[in-house]
Amino acid sequence: MSPTDLPACINAKLTRYFEQLDGEQASGVHKMVMNEVESVVIKFILELVNNNQSEASRILGVNRGTLKKKIEFYKL
Repeated sequence: MSPTDLPACINAKLTRYFEQLDGEQASGVHKMVMNEVESVVIKFILELVNNNQSEASRILGVNRGTLKKKIEFYKL
């Protein structure tokens, strides 16, 4: 795997996260990761299409209404 491979990057971040817990119990990891990744992907696509929500929703494969809710949720 190359160092810029997405799964490798995610694994590295998760490894650091668990190391930084320092004995604390982890919880909600799936939701945390999904929120982090989803917001980055949406922001990237919106910038790519100059904030054209119709085009962004087409590229992302989600309904425009769903995209609008996610934009509000993540404050993008």
